[in-house]
Order: sequence, then C-alpha cells, then structure tokens
Amino acid sequence: MKTINLIWETHMRKIAYSAVLFTSLLSVSWQSVGQEPPAEPPPALVEVENVKSEMIAQQIWVPGTVMSRTDSNIATEVPGRITWMADVGDLVEVGQVLAKVDDHMLQLNYEQNQANIAKWEARVTLLERKQKRFSSMAAQANTSKDQLDEVVSELEIARQELNQAKVDKKLTEHRIEISQIKAPFTAMVVERLQSPGEYIATGQTLLRVVDTENIEASIKAPLSAVPYIQQGLSVLVKSGDIEGLYPIRAIVPVGNERSRMMEIRVRLQPGDYAIGGAVRVALPHSKYHQGLTVPRDALVLRRSGAFVYQVDGENQAKQISVKTGIGIGERIEVFGEIDEQSPVVIRGAERLREGQKVRFTDDSEQVATL
Repeated sequence: MKTINLIWETHMRKIAYSAVLFTSLLSVSWQSVGQEPPAEPPPALVEVENVKSEMIAQQIWVPGTVMSRTDSNIATEVPGRITWMADVGDLVEVGQVLAKVDDHMLQLNYEQNQANIAKWEARVTLLERKQKRFSSMAAQANTSKDQLDEVVSELEIARQELNQAKVDKKLTEHRIEISQIKAPFTAMVVERLQSPGEYIATGQTLLRVVDTENIEASIKAPLSAVPYIQQGLSVLVKSGDIEGLYPIRAIVPVGNERSRMMEIRVRLQPGDYAIGGAVRVALPHSKYHQGLTVPRDALVLRRSGAFVYQVDGENQAKQISVKTGIGIGERIEVFGEIDEQSPVVIRGAERLREGQKVRFTDDSEQVATL
C-alpha cells in the first residue's frame, strides 16, 4: 500500500512540473516574438432606442369594420329603356353621367310644349287687341259692359293657359335632364343592378356607388369607455401589418341592455385600408398619466425578474431592474431607476454584462448621441 501511494505522489509531481514548464515556455514564446497576450474582446454590437416620457392609459382592443361615409344605391326618376350605363370599377366624378335612359318620348313632349306655348301666346295677343277695341267702344257706349267683361275673362284664361304651357315645358326639360343619371358625389361604381337595354320604372335602382375617398372605421365599444374618449382623440388602428393613429370622428354613447356596446366612428386615410375590411382599434380604458416607456424588445426577462440595459456616456452597459406597467403598442411602461436621457439596448442585450463596452449599429448612432 505504501508503494502505491509513493507511485501516485511521484506521478502528480510530474504533472504539476509539466504545467509550470508549459506556462513558462508560453510566456517566453510571446516575449520572443515581441507580442502581448490577447486583448479583451471588442465592444458588443447593439442597437439602442430612446426612453420616452409620454401620457399613458390602459387600453382595450375592439374590433371594427372599414366603411365608406357614403354608400348609395342610385335609382332613376323617369321610366324608360336604359341606353348606356357606367361599368363596374369606373371612377365617376361628381356631376358626370352614370347612366342614360331613352328620352325620345320626352323630346316629343318638349316639341308639343313649344307648340302649346306658341298657340296660347297667339291667343293672348288676339284677346289683348280685342280688349282694347271693346274698351274704346264701351267708353263711347257702343257696346255692352257684359261683352267687355267676357273679353277680359277670356284674356285672363288665355294668360293662365300660357303660363301652364310654360310650366309643362320646364317639367319636360327637367325630365330630359334627369334621364341622364349623374353622380351625386365622386364615387366608384361597385355594382350594376340593371343592364343596358332593360326597361326600368320610376324609382328602380340601377347602380350601387361608393365614395372611396371618405372612409372610416365603425367600431363597437363597451359603454364603460365613454369617460375616457372624446371626439378628436387619436387612437391606434391596426389591420394586419398596417397600423396608424387616426382621430375619432363621432361617438354614439347609446347602447342596449344586452350588449352594453356603443358605436364609435374613426376617420381613416383613404388608400390605407380596404372598404369592408376588418380592423382592431385600441381605446383608452383609464385616465391618462405621465410615465416612461421603452420598446418591448428592451426587456430582458429572467426568473429573478426583468431588467433593461442602458448605455451611459462612456458607452458602457448598465443593468437596471424594472417593473412593467401598461403596454402601448410596441412600447411598454417601466418603473425603476431609469435615466430618461440614456438610450436602452433593444438588440444584443441577451449577451451583455454589467459595465461591458458597446458599439452601435448605423441606425442607433444618432439615437445614442441624443
């Protein structure tokens, strides 16, 4: 047993001696080539963004539908056969023709109205001359008073018939004008309900047109949100990858006992969202307060809690423990010893250590100097 222990001690001494010898040789080799041992690793590459102080409130997401403020079914005011109609997809300016109805009969009525006017104008002229003669004769007692009164009455009737003929002419002109159905506003034709060649009656719907330039979101929201919203308040609207801040145009604080929901209209920018599409809208559901927010990507989550890294003036990373508050889109409220003037790391924080030097991506250089 003593022999085995002696052999083991001798073996361990040889290993220790070899390690010391290797270290000495390595040091001599670095000195012999005139180089220093490897330096510290380069600063970590990170991306940063500013801390923001902003007004914050709890939010609820509610669904909505994109719709046009003007979506109309266009009907005809005169009966007749359709001779022309705008096609689906046509964008028609206000006042331009959407459809035409055959006006041949109306043109004939117009000519008849002109003939009636000419007839009654001649009748009035004749009776005016006759009245003058009978008035002169009555002054000389050469005719009876009754004959003069009869002429005056006939003249008045003729004048009223002439006025009626002129009114009939105006009505016919109006019917001819409205036989061409014109766009009441700049709109796109989205549906044909009749086709050229068909005969239509008065009031029959021809087309459906939609104003694509004035759109808004119709939202069903809980009545509990009424104290925290107002007209003109900008809210976040999202649809897939598209999002933006848009003002509330109208609030209708009227619900029912079952749903407890009301309608809110949010004005949207034309071209951003398709009419009929679904959107989600973030509405405030508490009073606003001032708070600090950081991007959600800045949070580093561990079992011990959450923290962020801020970069000081010497480009060193400083780890700060935080507690989270209200989320606002891609940002979140944080509580802790946050320096509002120092940016937070949003990319590369997982590999950082307290006090480690950092360098920035091109997008972050401007942020870091603020």
